Amino acid sequence: MTRRRKKSDLERWVELFAKLPWVICLVLAPIAYIGFAALADLPSPRPADPTDPTQMSGLIIAQFVRVIGLFGQYMAPLVLLLAALLSFMERRRRRHLLKTSRTVEGAAALRGMGWQDFERLMHAWFEEKGYTVVATPAGADGGIDLILKRHGETFLVQCKQWRATRIGVSVVRELYGVMVARGATGGFVMGIGEFTEAAREFAAGRNLELVDASRVVSRNSATGQAQRSAPTVSEQATPTCPRCSAHMVRRIARKGANAGNAFYGCSRFPNCRATENLGGQ
Repeated sequence: MTRRRKKSDLERWVELFAKLPWVICLVLAPIAYIGFAALADLPSPRPADPTDPTQMSGLIIAQFVRVIGLFGQYMAPLVLLLAALLSFMERRRRRHLLKTSRTVEGAAALRGMGWQDFERLMHAWFEEKGYTVVATPAGADGGIDLILKRHGETFLVQCKQWRATRIGVSVVRELYGVMVARGATGGFVMGIGEFTEAAREFAAGRNLELVDASRVVSRNSATGQAQRSAPTVSEQATPTCPRCSAHMVRRIARKGANAGNAFYGCSRFPNCRATENLGGQ
């Protein structure tokens, strides 16, 4: 058995930033260069007494910062440009995967792919629905595979490619717990096949969508059949803020007596802290 090669620090940084959309990496590259170049050009302080250790410490720190800036002004943009390229290639791969999966009816294509490709497929599907999607690092996701952003709202996604068993309530409870902890608006469990009755009962009324991916990612999705099964949490009509008339968004209370409950909060928070009960719409 061959020993797995350990990744270098450069590779790890590139893979980390490649989780971001490639456009963001391109924008950050010149910003990083300007920021680190400014550190490299910092003037060195002139100690009044070179023999005084307390004054020399400031000179040492300034030199250390300049060295970081000197290397960072080239390394940081390089990392971000490589990450942009990797992110762009991953996006093309996801779209190709989605297109290919739609040529096969039912769950056959989804059951045959690996879990990483299944997550890529869900990533592409949510992007197609208009979400900004960020994939979480493998092994450090806290049970969350994708983070969605749209209209100022945050949604969390778990992808479960279970072939032998139905998806149970424990998975849904885990996602809901992370939603509450992070203050997310809603969440999706994307699976293949059926969910247990207990899972569906727990999800009811909690801004959680349990989605059979084989039904929404299919050749029929282009005609609108899958659209009816698409997540609808963020599409529900919301009221306007009673104080500033801005758009209100659904949120989850993170602490206090109402922790875990959904409510409407002003989209201009923290500038406006108006809230409204869900029953008040």
